[in-house]
Amino acid sequence: MKIAVATDDFKTVTGHVGRCNGFVVFEIKDGKIANKENRENNFTNHHHGNHHHHSNEHEHNSTHGNLLSGLKDCSHLICTSAGWRLQEDFTNNGKQLIFTNEELAEDAAIKLFEGTLEINEEGSCHSH
Repeated sequence: MKIAVATDDFKTVTGHVGRCNGFVVFEIKDGKIANKENRENNFTNHHHGNHHHHSNEHEHNSTHGNLLSGLKDCSHLICTSAGWRLQEDFTNNGKQLIFTNEELAEDAAIKLFEGTLEINEEGSCHSH
Protein backbone atom coordinates (compact mmCIF):
# COMPACT_ATOMS: atom_id res chain seq x y z
CA MET A 1 0.00 0.00 0.00
CA LYS A 2 1.31 3.46 -0.93
CA ILE A 3 0.00 6.52 0.89
CA ALA A 4 0.82 10.09 -0.17
CA VAL A 5 0.75 12.93 2.36
CA ALA A 6 0.54 16.59 1.29
CA THR A 7 3.31 18.59 2.97
CA ASP A 8 5.25 21.83 2.93
CA ASP A 9 8.32 20.57 4.81
CA PHE A 10 8.29 16.79 4.11
CA LYS A 11 7.58 16.16 7.81
CA THR A 12 4.12 17.54 8.58
CA VAL A 13 0.66 17.28 7.00
CA THR A 14 -0.40 20.48 5.28
CA GLY A 15 -3.59 22.10 4.10
CA HIS A 16 -4.75 22.85 0.59
CA VAL A 17 -3.27 20.23 -1.74
CA GLY A 18 -2.82 22.57 -4.71
CA ARG A 19 -0.62 24.91 -2.74
CA CYS A 20 1.60 22.38 -0.96
CA ASN A 21 5.33 22.16 -1.66
CA GLY A 22 5.27 18.41 -2.13
CA PHE A 23 4.18 14.96 -1.06
CA VAL A 24 5.73 12.33 1.17
CA VAL A 25 4.91 8.89 -0.20
CA PHE A 26 5.03 6.01 2.26
CA GLU A 27 5.05 2.41 1.12
CA ILE A 28 3.69 0.26 3.93
CA LYS A 29 4.27 -3.48 4.03
CA ASP A 30 3.44 -5.80 6.91
CA GLY A 31 2.36 -2.81 9.02
CA LYS A 32 5.71 -1.03 8.72
CA ILE A 33 7.13 1.66 6.49
CA ALA A 34 9.15 -0.16 3.84
CA ASN A 35 10.02 2.93 1.80
CA LYS A 36 9.64 6.71 2.02
CA GLU A 37 9.93 9.06 -0.96
CA ASN A 38 9.72 12.86 -1.13
CA ARG A 39 8.10 14.23 -4.30
CA GLU A 40 8.19 17.93 -5.17
CA ASN A 41 4.83 19.39 -6.19
CA ASN A 42 5.31 19.87 -9.90
CA PHE A 43 1.76 18.68 -10.53
CA THR A 44 -0.52 21.62 -9.73
CA ASN A 45 -0.99 25.08 -11.22
CA HIS A 46 -1.69 26.54 -7.77
CA HIS A 47 1.83 25.64 -6.72
CA HIS A 48 3.19 27.54 -9.70
CA GLY A 49 1.31 30.71 -8.75
CA ASN A 50 -1.65 30.26 -11.10
CA HIS A 51 -4.52 30.85 -8.70
CA HIS A 52 -6.97 32.43 -11.15
CA HIS A 53 -7.91 29.54 -13.46
CA HIS A 54 -11.02 28.36 -11.67
CA SER A 55 -13.36 29.74 -14.30
CA ASN A 56 -11.74 27.56 -16.95
CA GLU A 57 -12.90 23.99 -16.33
CA HIS A 58 -10.53 22.47 -18.89
CA GLU A 59 -7.53 24.00 -17.16
CA HIS A 60 -8.71 22.86 -13.75
CA ASN A 61 -9.32 19.30 -14.91
CA SER A 62 -5.89 19.07 -16.51
CA THR A 63 -4.32 20.26 -13.26
CA HIS A 64 -5.94 17.38 -11.37
CA GLY A 65 -4.96 15.01 -14.14
CA ASN A 66 -1.33 15.97 -13.59
CA LEU A 67 -1.71 15.44 -9.85
CA LEU A 68 -3.45 12.10 -10.31
CA SER A 69 -0.73 11.04 -12.71
CA GLY A 70 2.01 12.15 -10.32
CA LEU A 71 0.45 10.10 -7.52
CA LYS A 72 -0.82 7.24 -9.69
CA ASP A 73 0.96 4.61 -7.60
CA CYS A 74 -0.75 5.81 -4.38
CA SER A 75 -4.13 4.56 -3.20
CA HIS A 76 -4.66 7.39 -0.69
CA LEU A 77 -3.77 11.05 -0.27
CA ILE A 78 -3.80 12.52 3.24
CA CYS A 79 -4.14 16.28 3.74
CA THR A 80 -5.92 18.75 5.98
CA SER A 81 -8.10 20.23 3.23
CA ALA A 82 -8.81 20.20 -0.49
CA GLY A 83 -11.34 21.56 -2.94
CA TRP A 84 -14.45 19.61 -3.86
CA ARG A 85 -13.35 19.19 -7.50
CA LEU A 86 -10.22 17.38 -6.39
CA GLN A 87 -12.29 15.19 -4.08
CA GLU A 88 -14.54 14.31 -7.00
CA ASP A 89 -11.61 13.60 -9.33
CA PHE A 90 -9.94 11.33 -6.75
CA THR A 91 -13.17 9.40 -6.18
CA ASN A 92 -13.74 9.05 -9.93
CA ASN A 93 -10.21 7.62 -10.29
CA GLY A 94 -10.57 5.05 -7.51
CA LYS A 95 -8.39 6.89 -5.00
CA GLN A 96 -9.23 8.06 -1.49
CA LEU A 97 -8.68 11.62 -0.31
CA ILE A 98 -8.42 11.65 3.49
CA PHE A 99 -8.71 14.79 5.66
CA THR A 100 -7.12 14.83 9.09
CA ASN A 101 -5.74 17.18 11.72
CA GLU A 102 -2.87 14.77 12.45
CA GLU A 103 0.32 16.83 12.41
CA LEU A 104 3.12 14.42 11.47
CA ALA A 105 3.06 12.87 8.00
CA GLU A 106 4.55 9.55 9.09
CA ASP A 107 2.12 9.19 12.00
CA ALA A 108 -0.80 9.97 9.68
CA ALA A 109 0.26 7.28 7.18
CA ILE A 110 0.78 4.62 9.83
CA LYS A 111 -2.51 5.44 11.58
CA LEU A 112 -4.38 5.31 8.27
CA PHE A 113 -2.93 1.86 7.60
CA GLU A 114 -3.86 0.73 11.13
CA GLY A 115 -7.35 2.19 10.86
CA THR A 116 -6.81 4.57 13.78
CA LEU A 117 -6.39 7.88 11.91
CA GLU A 118 -8.84 10.52 13.12
CA ILE A 119 -10.73 11.73 10.05
CA ASN A 120 -11.74 15.40 9.81
CA GLU A 121 -15.00 15.57 7.87
CA GLU A 122 -14.67 19.38 7.76
CA GLY A 123 -11.64 19.34 5.45
CA SER A 124 -13.58 20.05 2.28
CA CYS A 125 -13.04 23.48 0.75
CA HIS A 126 -16.11 24.70 -1.17
CA SER A 127 -14.77 28.11 -2.17
CA HIS A 128 -13.81 26.80 -5.62
